[in-house]
Amino acid sequence: MKHDLHKMFRRDAADTSIQAALSIYPDLRELQVAVMIYARQNPSGFTDEEMNAFFDTHRSTFRARRAELMQKGFIVDSGRRSKMTNGKNATVWILPEYKEQNGN
Repeated sequence: MKHDLHKMFRRDAADTSIQAALSIYPDLRELQVAVMIYARQNPSGFTDEEMNAFFDTHRSTFRARRAELMQKGFIVDSGRRSKMTNGKNATVWILPEYKEQNGN
């Protein structure tokens, strides 16, 4: 599945801005980079359900990439939970630096 990273930037973002964002994460695959950019844009954290809604998918493609990033320590459990649309609790994921900034 090829994902268009351009939808994560302003419509008028220069290609150089997009390339700069990708260069921050040179060892990650494209979909992992997409998840990292999404996480950076959500300093208060996000659930897998919210992430899937953003990427307009219900499949586990992005959840699996988030899990890979969690295993590498790039994304962590914020310690908070949020209700999903089905009423169940979901983990709120966050970048480690945001967790520290929020005092979690």
